[in-house]
Amino acid sequence: MMRSLFRTALLGAAALHAPVLSQETAEEATSPTSAPAVAVAEEAKAPPTVALVRPSGQYADLAEQGADLTALLLGGGGGKVHAFYDFVAKIAALREAPGEHVLFDLSRPFGLNTAQLAEVERAIAEVRAAGKHTWAYVEGADLGTYQVAAACDRILIADLGVIDLPAPAMAVTFLKDAFDVLGIHMDVIRCGDFKGAVEPFLYSQMSDHLRAHYTAMLESINNSIVERIARGRKMSATQVRTLQAQRMFTAEQAVECGLADEIVPWRGAEHAFEAATHRSEVAFDDVLSGKKERKSVNLMAMLSQMFNPKKAAEIEEPTLVVLHLSGDIVDGAQPTPGSIVSGPTVAAIDALKQQENVKGVVVRINSPGGSATASEAILLALRDLAAAKPVVVSMGRVAGSGGYYITCFGRPILAEAATITGSIGVFGAKPSLGALMRRIGVHQDMVALDASAGMMSIDRPWTDAEKQRMQGFVDKVYDVFVGHVARSRGMTTGEVLAIAGGRVYSGLQAVENGLVDRIGGLEDAIAMVAKEADLGEDVTVQHVPQPRDFFETIAQQMFDVSVWFQDARQRVIARRLDLGPALRIVLDGLQGERPTLVWAMVPDALTLR
Repeated sequence: MMRSLFRTALLGAAALHAPVLSQETAEEATSPTSAPAVAVAEEAKAPPTVALVRPSGQYADLAEQGADLTALLLGGGGGKVHAFYDFVAKIAALREAPGEHVLFDLSRPFGLNTAQLAEVERAIAEVRAAGKHTWAYVEGADLGTYQVAAACDRILIADLGVIDLPAPAMAVTFLKDAFDVLGIHMDVIRCGDFKGAVEPFLYSQMSDHLRAHYTAMLESINNSIVERIARGRKMSATQVRTLQAQRMFTAEQAVECGLADEIVPWRGAEHAFEAATHRSEVAFDDVLSGKKERKSVNLMAMLSQMFNPKKAAEIEEPTLVVLHLSGDIVDGAQPTPGSIVSGPTVAAIDALKQQENVKGVVVRINSPGGSATASEAILLALRDLAAAKPVVVSMGRVAGSGGYYITCFGRPILAEAATITGSIGVFGAKPSLGALMRRIGVHQDMVALDASAGMMSIDRPWTDAEKQRMQGFVDKVYDVFVGHVARSRGMTTGEVLAIAGGRVYSGLQAVENGLVDRIGGLEDAIAMVAKEADLGEDVTVQHVPQPRDFFETIAQQMFDVSVWFQDARQRVIARRLDLGPALRIVLDGLQGERPTLVWAMVPDALTLR
């Protein structure tokens, strides 16, 4: 009995070594009547199975909804976007996979944001805790790629490979001097000296107080990155910071300083693994290579979908829903890919409240903010939902300004250490092109019954009286915003004002300041809701909204030409010149018949590089 158990353990725990037969098995193999033993021996000769994880492309918390006609016309939107939580689930499932080795091939370009990297680290830790040996193969590793590699037991680096470990940084494009040369005047009204979204319009360079504030935030975010690398590579935080200052490492240097374990030929992950383990035959199981069935194209069915869009399916069993709110927050009645549009978002939240089988909701937010009025509408809908069912907020990469506004309904908030949040402040802006128009010989005449008709005209700035009136709108929204925060977080108005003013925080800083309850990922938020709703461990989780049909979204945008044409003008100016969402908001205000006057927006510069 003891010999039999020992043989089983050897075969299961040493799959990468030559087959070992116990004395008992050897005796059976020599017996002329022991055919089953021959089968066992043949099975033992089978090559060991190694799970292969080969990420590539971009990963979104919930893959983009539908199709964006504007992006297609402008040459964008062609990159493959994968569902991030499907990716994480496949990693976590490797705990039960056959074999004892998992190989992460990190040689292809892939994109994970700072919040997602924390989720991946936790998933790999679970796989390692289950007794699996994890390997990472890298060729040219940037900071994000290396953080995934550092979560593994061993790192193999190609002989000509490079590891690049920059500390996170920000770059802000200032427009004030260019506007002066062109003859463009920007009127800006704001609440909060730290509202960095408007500084590029007002100053030639960043203000000292904002620079110091951003530096503190970057240090906090980098601390979480340093801790992740130090934890994985068994280094001190001081050692990792010293390596960050050196930044770039050849393969030899990486092994010498402990960033990698072994140099292998530049022949791919599979060959690297075989070389490192001295095996010539290994069966690799690519866990991300699942191919979808190709569906036949039916023209009449496509036309039917375009003009009769299907409704969201009713949830038929007790379910915990993860509601993804991703993108800029905008006013409107039609859903738009990449945006949180107030009308359809409020309708979706109300539908969740009405569905009896929705037992709890996690609101997953990835938004830099946007329209203050749209944020208010969404907040009120979420407040009603939270009054009817257990709700927890989970912050992704960014939940700032309007993205934080919509969390203020008195329920627990979780964020990752490197989440960007806060930015409690509002602003309004209007460019005046009068000087530029005169230089190029353009003159605008207006026939109106009073001077107020020209308040939003692009050929003149606001008068002092108009600016004062606009400031009143901004002050009102700011007071409401601060009040929401105070009630939601159990703080006084004075306490909120001391940390508001447009200040942006990392997730760790937000916890210290009382704006977030604790550090945690989506799984933590799901566990909290499941416990409150008494759903047990085997709860059904559904992510919404579901991806919309390609032809449905194309039809919607084709038959509302003005929407995508205006958006195209914004993107040509703002995206191609890298001027960020603030200028797109200003352009939107100029082009719309009913411009949104006040925004709560995190500056685009807070995309970490």
